[in-house]
Amino acid sequence: MIAVAQLADHHSRHGFLLMRRNVLFSARAQFVQALRLLAQALDAQYQTAAHSEALSAGLRALEESNDFIPRGAQLEADLDISMIVASHRTPVLKDQPEPLPPSIVALQRYYTYAQEKLGGGVSRGPSASMALYGLGRVHAAIARQERQTLAAGEPHAIVFYQAALMADPRNFLAANELGVLLARWGRLAPARDMLAHAVSISPRPEVWHNLAVIHERLGELAAAEEARRQAAESRQRLKMSGADHSTSQAGTVRWLSPGQFAKTAELVPAAPSSTTPSHDRQTRAASGQTSAAEIKLCQALGPAAPCPIAGVDCAAWGCCGDVGWAAAGPIGWQEFAQGEYVGHARTQHVSEYRLRVDDQLEFIYLLTRTETTGPYRLEVGDEIRVEAFADPGLSRDLMVQPDGTITLRLLGQVRAKGQSVADLREALEQQYRQYYREPAITVTPLKVNTRLEDLRSTVDARAGTGGQRAQVRVTPEGTVSLPGIGSVMVQGMTLDEARLEVNERYRSFVQGIEITPVLVSRAPRYVFVVGEVRSPGRFTLEGPTTATQAIALAGGWNVGANVRQVVVFRRGDDWRLLATMLDLRGALYGKNPCPPDEIWLNDSDVVIVPKSPILVADDFIELVFTRGIYGVAPFNISFSWSSLLNTL
Repeated sequence: MIAVAQLADHHSRHGFLLMRRNVLFSARAQFVQALRLLAQALDAQYQTAAHSEALSAGLRALEESNDFIPRGAQLEADLDISMIVASHRTPVLKDQPEPLPPSIVALQRYYTYAQEKLGGGVSRGPSASMALYGLGRVHAAIARQERQTLAAGEPHAIVFYQAALMADPRNFLAANELGVLLARWGRLAPARDMLAHAVSISPRPEVWHNLAVIHERLGELAAAEEARRQAAESRQRLKMSGADHSTSQAGTVRWLSPGQFAKTAELVPAAPSSTTPSHDRQTRAASGQTSAAEIKLCQALGPAAPCPIAGVDCAAWGCCGDVGWAAAGPIGWQEFAQGEYVGHARTQHVSEYRLRVDDQLEFIYLLTRTETTGPYRLEVGDEIRVEAFADPGLSRDLMVQPDGTITLRLLGQVRAKGQSVADLREALEQQYRQYYREPAITVTPLKVNTRLEDLRSTVDARAGTGGQRAQVRVTPEGTVSLPGIGSVMVQGMTLDEARLEVNERYRSFVQGIEITPVLVSRAPRYVFVVGEVRSPGRFTLEGPTTATQAIALAGGWNVGANVRQVVVFRRGDDWRLLATMLDLRGALYGKNPCPPDEIWLNDSDVVIVPKSPILVADDFIELVFTRGIYGVAPFNISFSWSSLLNTL
């Protein structure tokens, strides 16, 4: 159980990481996987299936509870509660005598049933509690972003938070989130009690702040003032202990000393380099070792490149700001001779590419045709054949109507949506027994999975570019719109994360399809070069570009440019402004082989090449004297050399 709990915690941590990147549906799958592992471990330990069944029943009850929520312009009075309950597998209202309670009461009973199954039936302890807390966070986030995807996202979140507290009453994170949600729904007194429970476990400043707000809304001003005082003291204690994370450091640069950097570099494997073989050969050459295989691979001293090249490898000198040309020595400059222009593959530009606004994607839809783990359940539009051997006149082909029913002789409308073929056959057999002793009903599916067929029709491009695909562009809000699931947040995701997220969303909508995203074209990336350059303007970043290369794109620097104080402005991930100053004189004048200020540029960087002091003074004279004083009161000065000579 300890090993299983550690594996479950790993899935939960991965789920929280995905949540921070807005990969919500994949995060939900990770939390469910953590609960599944814990339930299976307990079933294996006690030789039972009760824990896995409890997990399945709790999640199913929450999913089926959405049927009690009206869609669109539909009203609660339009819902047929008895027909909905008959199509569900949740046994909450199965034995309830007519009339059944209204939809709001049915929802409450389903939520209570799900809470009991998830909190008490799956597993107890911190691992299960954190997974349930994560599910609550996911459903609350989905409710904020896509209220049409999960009809009751926030009530579901409340259920998961309560189940998390049942699994571990000391989970103050779940208690705090539950208190906030209860307050949002107007239940201030329960919210106050829940937040008071949270601060009794962990008196964190944010929980004290939430409690102060609830006290104030309840009119308990003295208690609110005390809670604010406690929040201030708690924040001060955290600050003094160095554990204050209220100001996020995410996205900022933490500079390391050379010694610290050397220690961290020991933990990171060295990146492959195209010059590594030449360094190895230099070492072996110094020791008198040779290799015939290396001569075949490296043609540096062949007829096409007979002379060794002397140069400086900046990577060999660590912090290379003071390295001069005196450090030059033989390096592997032309290992591929005449093939040098294509010989070096180099390492990848980035370790992982994250999607951004204006990236163009193509989603390819593949039919998996894999066997499902459970029986297929009928959907609207599916076609079936109902046959009765006791009375052939009852036999007919039927389509599941938009209200989820089929119409049969003698029975009228019968709920079919959500039922398996076996469940529907058994239900019809039972209802026809009031007319026939042995009805002998047979239900045969004729056309199933119509949702999948409708989706295929939407993305079918076989008459055009071929295949089943949808080409989309990332919108300025960081989303893409896909048929069937609507807007999906992909900003900042990798292609693999986007694939997982889209497939998880489609899995709740349709079965039997796998979606693969392909990056068709990247969003344009620009660098702006202004100041003392020949052609200032905006230039496209086609590849990795340095400050010197950006100046070259702008036609080079003008005479009198101050290349010792080149300024680069940059926008951070949260759009804050960053700036640095570069000294490129050593690089541009060829005096420094390893200029430390030759940095890589980012998208939307602004490179400013200022004027030198003498040009600034010249501009001052031009504006003040030539265009200013002389322009207002012009006068002529004449000078006679002959008169000067006569006076001498």
